[in-house]
Amino acid sequence: MRWGIALLVLSRWAAGQDLGHPLDSRLLNLPTLATVGPSTLEVIFTHRFTQTAAKGGGEELFGLDSPADVGIGVALGLGSFAQLEVYRSSFWKEVELAGKLVILPLRQERPWGLALRVGGDYRGAFRLNPRWSGFAQAVLAFRPHRQWELALVPTFVTDTPTLRRAAHVGFAWMYHLPRRFRVEGELIPPNPQAQDSKLAWALGLTKGVSGHSFTLYLGNSRATTTDLWVGSDFPGRYQVEDVRVGFNLVRRFPE
Repeated sequence: MRWGIALLVLSRWAAGQDLGHPLDSRLLNLPTLATVGPSTLEVIFTHRFTQTAAKGGGEELFGLDSPADVGIGVALGLGSFAQLEVYRSSFWKEVELAGKLVILPLRQERPWGLALRVGGDYRGAFRLNPRWSGFAQAVLAFRPHRQWELALVPTFVTDTPTLRRAAHVGFAWMYHLPRRFRVEGELIPPNPQAQDSKLAWALGLTKGVSGHSFTLYLGNSRATTTDLWVGSDFPGRYQVEDVRVGFNLVRRFPE
């Protein structure tokens, strides 16, 4: 009851505040309905510490002293509703190439939208058999309130670490706060096609300023590329109760 009252008070207060910071083209790990905009370049850095907070403890600063999976990507806007993307993760030296097209953008008179994203992932780490996988996904977004946005991301991938031809759905939510803050979350249910798959979850707190976004990230899975989250079969596995720290840093040019 107390949480419900607090949320109601926060919603009433936020309703009169500036909530205008746009979404980035990536939320935490999943794509959003947003594109970077005409003739705009978006650069993203992702950082996921490999050690869990519980295993690191205070001595290892809850995992912050551990090695990290680092990713860097760029997205180029092709008009208002299309973009091209390339992203590379240090895990398995993986490269993801993709294109996104917004079919139905969100409008004030239509609080839902649709985007399509297609591409491929190349896993080329030393001692791995180099592999390409293709994927196709949709982003179905719904905005029931100016502060809330919900999304479904149904996805098909031709190859994951343990599966050939896998399909799954990711769930995302966003809550816009005043002063360009945003709280967001993602859920990837266990994929019934994979053995011993577990729920993957992620939470983020984002602060936006002109041309920049910074997200403090908490989650249990280290997957940041499409082929590694769809199968719920990330190498080495993870547990639902695992907590890993990370961040996303986004810069747009020009802005």
